Amino acid sequence: MNAKSNIRSYWDWRSQTYGNTVYKSQGDAKQIWKTALNDAIRTDKTNKTDETDKKLNILDVGTGTGFLALIFAEMGHDVTGVDISKHMLEKSRDNADKMRLDVDFMHGDAENLPFEDETFDIVINRHLLWTIPNPGVAIGEWSRVVTSGGKLMLIDGMWHDSAISMRLRRFLGRMIVFMTEKRSSRRFTSYYSQVKDQLPFFSGSNPDAVVDMFNKVGLKNVSVDNLEKIRAYENENACLSYKIANNPSLFMALGEK
Repeated sequence: MNAKSNIRSYWDWRSQTYGNTVYKSQGDAKQIWKTALNDAIRTDKTNKTDETDKKLNILDVGTGTGFLALIFAEMGHDVTGVDISKHMLEKSRDNADKMRLDVDFMHGDAENLPFEDETFDIVINRHLLWTIPNPGVAIGEWSRVVTSGGKLMLIDGMWHDSAISMRLRRFLGRMIVFMTEKRSSRRFTSYYSQVKDQLPFFSGSNPDAVVDMFNKVGLKNVSVDNLEKIRAYENENACLSYKIANNPSLFMALGEK
C-alpha cells in the first residue's frame, strides 16, 4: 500500500469538511499565533534598521487550508504554501482570495520539494510530521531549501497518546464531533489503518526526537519553544471536542542553517 497515495486521497476527501474550526475566535487565535511566530522568525535580515529589509521569503510545507501561510502573508512576508492534496490547495486559494492576500500555493511533495537550494529565509510546517513516511528525508529536504542564516521551524506534538485515559478522551471527542458536525471518524480509520505502520511519527513526536533529526542534517543553534501561551489559549478557547481529545503537548523546534 502506497502511504502517500492514501494520505493524498484522505485529505482530498477531508477538504470537503475541513476548516479552522478548532478555535472559538479565529481573530484572537491568529493574533496569538502572530505574536509567537514573529518572535520565532527573527533572523539577521529582520534585525536590519531598514524596514523594507524585514520582508522574508517563507515556505509553509503541508499548508493545508493555509492557516500559517495566510498569517505570514498578513504580516507582510512573501509566502509560498505547498501541499500534497490538490483539493486542500483549492481551499487555501479560496481563503487567500477572501482575505485579499497574495500567496503562491503549489502542489508538491514534502519529501521532494520543487525548489532550488537555499530559496527561503524560513521553512515552517505545522502538524505535518505524523503524515510523513520518511521524516529524516523530509527534514533534510526542508533544510536544503533554507538560505544560509535562515531557519527551519517545526510545530508538532503528541497526537495519539496510547494511555487508556487518552484513548477514552479521543473516543468522547469523536462522539461530540459526530453529534455536532455529523462527521464520523470511520473514513480516517479506513485510510490510515492501512498505512500507519509506514509513518514513524503517526502517534506524534516529542522535542528530543525532532532536535536529534535537526542536528543530523547540520542545523545549528537548535532550540525548542513549548509554546506555553498558545497551549494555554487552546486549553481555554478551543472547541469542546478538541479540548477533550487532545492532551496539550504542542512544541516548536527551531534550527538555523
